[in-house]
Amino acid sequence: MSFKENLKNESQKEREKLKNMTWRNRIWYIWEYYKPHMLAVAGIFLVIYLIVNVIYRSTFETRLSYAVVNNTSMEPADLESFDQHFKDYMNYGKKDVISSEASLFMHHGDTANQLEYATMAKFSALVASKDLDLMITDQLNIDHYMTLDAFIDLKQLLPDELWQRIEDSVYYGVNSNGQQVPCAIDLNDTFFPEETGVEITPCYVGVISNSVRTDTVISWFRFVLGEP
Repeated sequence: MSFKENLKNESQKEREKLKNMTWRNRIWYIWEYYKPHMLAVAGIFLVIYLIVNVIYRSTFETRLSYAVVNNTSMEPADLESFDQHFKDYMNYGKKDVISSEASLFMHHGDTANQLEYATMAKFSALVASKDLDLMITDQLNIDHYMTLDAFIDLKQLLPDELWQRIEDSVYYGVNSNGQQVPCAIDLNDTFFPEETGVEITPCYVGVISNSVRTDTVISWFRFVLGEP
């Protein structure tokens, strides 16, 4: 008997066997005897899905990444709507990503809890991997991270005409050398708090010193200041 005929006979026997079983017994029988095959097939499909997903995600590009820290609002911040408006402003497409997070809290010293220490570790990892461009937070965190030289000198970063426009809203922090550096801008006079629901007083934004997307950062400043 050929392999094809043998396979056909075995299949026929299996069908007859299942035909004479109750539905409950059929399910048990199929699971017990074909479980390895089913798991193997499921594993193959999972691997294929993961590969396809990785390839697809690689076609996306992060255009800007920022974190909102110590938001005191009782309502969740609406960063998604704000980010979409910025994407429209920049004429970005579906695969252009604005990464933002508003559920972070950090205090320093003896008052910090375990969750805040975890946030600090996350923040440090994002900075080290150059995955963070902006930090929107209170004066406490601006001062703390400025002593670590975490923020760019805004006067050196921004075009002269933009600097002149925001100069009165600039906050000066002290760097590791004891020098005062224009490191943050007060967002309370912009539409950012109203648009997002973020409540921080004062609400400062600083540009991370190793940001690789400073051109987009400058455009973000223009956007939040209401420039056409």
